[in-house]
Amino acid sequence: MPRTILPVKLHEQLTVTVDDIRIDGMGIVQITPTYPLYVADALPGEEIVIAVTQVDKFSGYARVVTRLTVSDQRENSQRQYLIDAGTAPLVNLKYQAQLDLKRSQVQRLLAQKGLDVPVAPTIGMADPTYYRNKTIVPVKWQDGHLTSGFYRRGTHDLVPMTDYFVNDAKIDQAIVVVRDILEKYQVTAFDPDQQVGAIRYIMVRRGYYSHELMVVLVSNDPTIPNEAAIIADVQAALPELKSFIFNLSPKKDFVLLSPNNRTLWGEAAIHDTLLGYEFIIGPNSFYQVNPQTTEVLYDLAAQKADLKPTDTIIDAYSGIGTIGITVANRVKQVLGVEVVPGAVADAQYNMRRNQITNATYLLADAPEQFKVWAQANLKPEVVFVDPPRRGLTTELIRATVEMGPARIVYISCNPVTMARDAAEIVQQGYTIDGAVQPVDQFPQTSHVETITVFKKNSLSQQAVE
Repeated sequence: MPRTILPVKLHEQLTVTVDDIRIDGMGIVQITPTYPLYVADALPGEEIVIAVTQVDKFSGYARVVTRLTVSDQRENSQRQYLIDAGTAPLVNLKYQAQLDLKRSQVQRLLAQKGLDVPVAPTIGMADPTYYRNKTIVPVKWQDGHLTSGFYRRGTHDLVPMTDYFVNDAKIDQAIVVVRDILEKYQVTAFDPDQQVGAIRYIMVRRGYYSHELMVVLVSNDPTIPNEAAIIADVQAALPELKSFIFNLSPKKDFVLLSPNNRTLWGEAAIHDTLLGYEFIIGPNSFYQVNPQTTEVLYDLAAQKADLKPTDTIIDAYSGIGTIGITVANRVKQVLGVEVVPGAVADAQYNMRRNQITNATYLLADAPEQFKVWAQANLKPEVVFVDPPRRGLTTELIRATVEMGPARIVYISCNPVTMARDAAEIVQQGYTIDGAVQPVDQFPQTSHVETITVFKKNSLSQQAVE
């Protein structure tokens, strides 16, 4: 078998110019037309000296040794630790340039799928910092102290952090408080090398409007020592605390949080409002992490849906009911479907809490339920889909098309799968209606939310096509 000859060698130093930024925020250096190197904190046009840190047959990684020229879009955030951990890979890129980058990435992904559609300028934030209402951070005993932060890319070395820059500042403060109390009582932390220890993560949620605080200890072990004392100390130190939860989530199960929650103190959930509606938020609830732009996102999606009082709408991947409940007063009927039992229970509670009487939330897998609805000859006017990062399945797309809604409103947190799904929806007899709208739900990171509206082709259009 012939040996593959790579165009670079491990540890080799090269002087290069950065060509682009990848969808994950890393700079791209094309060593050959088919062999890229990926470099953190490298902006297009910069001439840099790099050291190769990892190679395989198809691509490699490198680090910046020296920056020979600096992009005019670079600004020093003085937060290199966020680059090291990969939690905010765009933190040194000017904010307008972040917005422009996200728009161009969406444009490129759509074009790669043969979709020639306009993409509107990315809607950003007036203050793109300290916006997240939830975080979950690992902890580890390191250098004699219980340390919180994020792991350096590709390692088990925890980068210490007290200022995460993207979290609500009160959340950052709560992490430190809880971490120090756990250290005081010498609670063990899960060690990824030894595969032993108790606390894996500290999760904190805070209501943007309510200011209610939830703290969750995510543990590899079923119990921790000095539980009563820890509860008393945390309660005394955090006056906004409304909910203190213990989540048993052994590492062997390979999930961040399990459904196995035990309330240590206070309530089992917190509350917050969105577009004037109140929602219950438990430890496992899917609730958008940027409350300010979520209101913009959902309101814009509803506007683009062109809702009418006679409409029946479907809310797929409905979570705790946020989309359906916020549009229920504009339509005849809302049908929601969600596969997570706790989320369905929360959606039903939220419906009653907000006195919504024209919504129904079902516990089912969305693709399977869509088939059931299609076979029952349900004909919704609008279908909202807000799937996880993996996007839609072919089965769900086909079942949606079979129901024949006039409009499909696709809210996506992953433009890669959105572009893939958009091409399939178009092939099934729909046209993208108007511009695709990026919304910057995640400033300083590489992620972007998009709203895409699909309009059913008329019979004459389909005949021509």
